Amino acid sequence: MEKVNIRSPKTLAKMLGTVICVGGAISMALLKGPKLLNTQLLPPKSLFSPGGENWLLGCLFLLGSSFFWSLWMVFQVPISESCPDHLYSSTWMCFLATLESATVALLVEKDVKAWSLNSYIELSCCLYTGFALAVSFFVQAWCISRRGPLFSSMFNPLCTVIVTAFAATFQHEETYTGSLVGAFAVIVGLYIVLWGKAKDLEEIVQVIVDESSGKTYRTDIEEPLLSDNNDEIGMNPK
Repeated sequence: MEKVNIRSPKTLAKMLGTVICVGGAISMALLKGPKLLNTQLLPPKSLFSPGGENWLLGCLFLLGSSFFWSLWMVFQVPISESCPDHLYSSTWMCFLATLESATVALLVEKDVKAWSLNSYIELSCCLYTGFALAVSFFVQAWCISRRGPLFSSMFNPLCTVIVTAFAATFQHEETYTGSLVGAFAVIVGLYIVLWGKAKDLEEIVQVIVDESSGKTYRTDIEEPLLSDNNDEIGMNPK
């Protein structure tokens, strides 16, 4: 969906920035190096002790999650065209996801006690998770409809940096030099891609002179990129 011209600096910036950003996220997971924080692990019985019994299965699930998440972002473009009300589409998506998740949980978890909430903290965590996911779906769908899936997807590697920071702070996970280098690469790659996208917007926001009427129009970037009438999008008299 992005215009690819290898001779264009903005296209090269988007391609190079994507490689650097994704490479940085991979480096945070694979590269080690000297330890920086939390050089000693917590006791095994601690609430925040790390576990790795199903490491390979977890990697496969993360790979599948990344694949389908990418498809979701791409599909938001035709969905926004047919259903411009993002609140409506996000509500239906959350409702169907709740039904699917509940079905899988009922099939996997046979113990009835696992469904009971023993404290207000557990209840607040469930409510916060549902609310945060709903807001996230809505905001990303709105952002994709206006700037495309690449703009939104480039912020996903930044989540890896945030998770690493929170894991080192609250769960006392070991932090290595590779994590710091990868985080720096993620931020640099993100800014390179955003620079390329900014150049795309400079081409969209341009002055169009109507030779027949003699009026001058300018493209308004506040209008969404997806519209049923592409000829009239953002055409406001200057």
